[in-house]
Amino acid sequence: MNENPTRRELQRIEPRTALRAGFFLGLLFGLLFGLYAAWVLKGLGDVNSGLISAAESEQLQAIGGGSTVLLCLISALVGALVHSLIAGLAAVIYNISAKWFGGIEYVTEDAPEPPAESND
Repeated sequence: MNENPTRRELQRIEPRTALRAGFFLGLLFGLLFGLYAAWVLKGLGDVNSGLISAAESEQLQAIGGGSTVLLCLISALVGALVHSLIAGLAAVIYNISAKWFGGIEYVTEDAPEPPAESND
């Protein structure tokens, strides 16, 4: 353990960076959700559980690759929009509360120096 830990405070989160991170996470999660939703809908059409009618079951069984891709794209874009707005708003709220009450404090420690290489 190092004898000189440094105490720091996170005072500001750049909202543009939070928007960008939220956008890409939203794309990823939206794409995964779209694939899962298409898989569930396709599976729902294959099961004769009585939850849906025979006509609805036939329509769900007819879901093809184009519909799956479209569902994935739409859910990815909606997810990206929602996540980026939430991340940007959270960054702005954090910045305001950090200005009023102080930011999150954390402790960093210096990494130990690597041993010197010998040319023996």
